[in-house]
Amino acid sequence: MTAVVVLGLLAGIGCVGAAYGAHATRPSLEAIARVGSQPVQSVPETDRPGPLRKISAQLVDTASTQGLLRRPRWAALSPSLAITVTSPAQLASRVIAAAGIGVLAPPVLWAGAEAAGVSLSVLFPALLALVMIPTGALVPFWVLRAEAEERRKHFRTVIGTYVDLIVLSLAGGAGIEESLLSASTVSSDWATKRIAKALLLARDTGEAAWEALSELGRELAVPELIELSATLQLAGTEGARVRQSLSARAASLRRHEQAEAESAANAMTERLFLPGTLLLLGFLLFIGYPAFNRILAGF
Repeated sequence: MTAVVVLGLLAGIGCVGAAYGAHATRPSLEAIARVGSQPVQSVPETDRPGPLRKISAQLVDTASTQGLLRRPRWAALSPSLAITVTSPAQLASRVIAAAGIGVLAPPVLWAGAEAAGVSLSVLFPALLALVMIPTGALVPFWVLRAEAEERRKHFRTVIGTYVDLIVLSLAGGAGIEESLLSASTVSSDWATKRIAKALLLARDTGEAAWEALSELGRELAVPELIELSATLQLAGTEGARVRQSLSARAASLRRHEQAEAESAANAMTERLFLPGTLLLLGFLLFIGYPAFNRILAGF
């Protein structure tokens, strides 16, 4: 009976959909032309920046006019911002939001404790705020650095595959710049897209492809990309054997990646030693507790 009801519902839904599709009217060419001739808004109504973004943009503009963004500490953050596609205004808004949480959380916790019947001093939220505000302001920088390191690790993996594709293209008889560009358009990964964008810009401006890769490596703080550009420059200017050099570079990148993976696995094994020891100790206590309890009961 249930199967019959379900099949009837599905058949009814299918009939309604077929009837709607048969009677649906397609837009005419005049309607499409009117829609296409309407002016496009530069900023949609839902994408207008909020108060926090406006404040962050104003702070970044003020810091830029005063030369604060050219200081060494901020300059060290530029590669992380570039590889994570994060603007200074976005980072500033995250810092302000995290610091705001550090300001609002202590009074809320104090009020919740008072409502639960736990009496705390008035100094408690003030002291907690002194700890949470700077900690919250530093959290976006830690998150940014961790994300940048993950993306650089992914970029190094992509470079190894990219070099192999370049070698294959060179073996097919293509030139150096043609091989670089064709190898960067094979994948839809964000790292290869960044390489393809830099190479296309270099082709349009007349810049050498290896110089564009070197600039991209310095911008993103990826030394493997700078080393690849040096190898390509040597092949393009001195006539070196580029295929053998690139094959050796790809093998070196793979060995380096394998060494990093083994090091991470060994570090994880060492970190798991203490939890494993505690688990074994708890198991021994669980097994030996009845006997120990009987011994104590005998006295």
